[in-house]
Amino acid sequence: MGRDAGILARQVRHELATLLRTPITLILSVAFPLAFFVLLAALLGNETIDVRGGVRLAQFLAPGMASFGVVMASFSFLAVGLAEARATGVLKRQGGTPLPRWALLGGRVGAAVLLGLLACGLVLGTGAAFYGVQILGRTMLAVVVTLAVASLTFSMLGLALALLLPTPQATLAVTNGIVIPLAFVSDIFMVGGQMPAWMESLGWAFPLKHLVALFGDALNPFLAGSGFQLDHLAVLAAWGVAGAALAAWALRPGRPEATARTRRVRARPGDAVPRRAARPSAAALVGGQVAHTHATLWRDASAVFFAVVFPVVLVAVVPTVNGGGDLVMDDGQQLGVFYAATMAVYGAAVTAYVNMPSTLAEDRERGALKRVRGTPLPTWAMLAGRVVGALVVALLTLVLIAVLARVMFAAPLQPGWAVALGTFVLAAVCFAVLGIAVASLVRSAQGAVGVALGTLLPLAFISDIFVVGVAYPPVVDAIGWFFPLRHAARAMTDAVAPGAAGPAWAHLAVLAAWTVTGVVVLALRFRWEPHEAGARPGRRTRGERRRRGERRSRRPRAVAPAREDAPT
Repeated sequence: MGRDAGILARQVRHELATLLRTPITLILSVAFPLAFFVLLAALLGNETIDVRGGVRLAQFLAPGMASFGVVMASFSFLAVGLAEARATGVLKRQGGTPLPRWALLGGRVGAAVLLGLLACGLVLGTGAAFYGVQILGRTMLAVVVTLAVASLTFSMLGLALALLLPTPQATLAVTNGIVIPLAFVSDIFMVGGQMPAWMESLGWAFPLKHLVALFGDALNPFLAGSGFQLDHLAVLAAWGVAGAALAAWALRPGRPEATARTRRVRARPGDAVPRRAARPSAAALVGGQVAHTHATLWRDASAVFFAVVFPVVLVAVVPTVNGGGDLVMDDGQQLGVFYAATMAVYGAAVTAYVNMPSTLAEDRERGALKRVRGTPLPTWAMLAGRVVGALVVALLTLVLIAVLARVMFAAPLQPGWAVALGTFVLAAVCFAVLGIAVASLVRSAQGAVGVALGTLLPLAFISDIFVVGVAYPPVVDAIGWFFPLRHAARAMTDAVAPGAAGPAWAHLAVLAAWTVTGVVVLALRFRWEPHEAGARPGRRTRGERRRRGERRSRRPRAVAPAREDAPT
């Protein structure tokens, strides 16, 4: 028993180190719930609900954000990590070692559970230290049991999906496609909204809302008792048993392991014949890069979900839970039209600022850009093609959102649609240029994704994208106005507002200034090859010498010939 525990502990430590070295994992599972909790508590003022007991609004925000961190770590990232290990053949190679399968999977589950508990502890600790969140001693045992049951439940569900879905991209899209929409109907992101009855029933059919209800009631100082609610725990346990059964079925003997598949390309007689006898035109070069950008973005299921599907889903969900898309706001604008404009801007930011530059950074990291540099493709044509490709995907998202708003909320075609379209194009180009500039400044592809998401998500909450109608603190308000995302959202909503007076030139000027800044950064810092620490132009780095098998100490040195009269 002691030997088995030691094996499991070492495997948990190994998998936890792997998770902690992945920026996207830390951002979405740890930093995102904490940042969202702090922003909501700051933006909503953390008002005191009960003057006598000192209970503040953060008391009811903390359980939802803590639950979201637990679910993202134990469900989404556990599934994605396992799917990547299967696709790259890591699990197959580990299967040939003395490591038992139960230790292999148990290490991943244990690491994911610890990461989720870390996210939960940071949210509760920050709330208790800065926002007056009360940790009730009488319900502490219920909180521990709830977190343990929920972590195991979502881990089993994550394992099942990772073993059943064919690719890591599909796993990432499906897991996040389940968690994020359910978070809006499970009292995590919505504060004070009134959901329709069918949406309320949909939330109770899945385990996430039961976790939030259990956790919230256990930290509710207005309720008495120990915090145990057997009905919610029974639902969580039932989902966990179902996930474990599916995972066991997927791991049955004789089932083939999924590995990365390469597409076979059939050789054609004309492949060996040059297609062009002359140098390709500039338009052909840019068009080829646009087609390449489209192929790269559309093949990534996670990129399609977050950039296209997710904004469309939010346009359908957010106005619905806040009174309906036909609700007229104080400025006379329909709520559905307002969110359609802001979500279109958000979708363009995800495509142009995060997804497209991340693929460019990956191409640079694996040496693809270095090989392309030897072709007739100039730098400006490659970058222009990437920007235009991202713009076309963003425009498609805009069209889908406009059609959905028209169908669901009977949103009329505003007179300022042409101004809105021009504003949207400028915003998407600005995001694309800035995204490539960020990728040029960051060394690794994972670091580029981490920096892009780490800046986009917080700015989305203070830039009238997700949170609207809130009086921001002066410092937060100044930060929001400094960056281009808020100007893009405000220019879009002003363009589609009733009685719009024309383009918002001040906002457009800020977008243009940020675009010029990004172009200057690209002219100074863009490179085709990966960054190497301490590299000098024309000199190989230590990593390059190691890959080439070179050693400075082993290089032969010239030896002067010995003189005949020299003593021996």
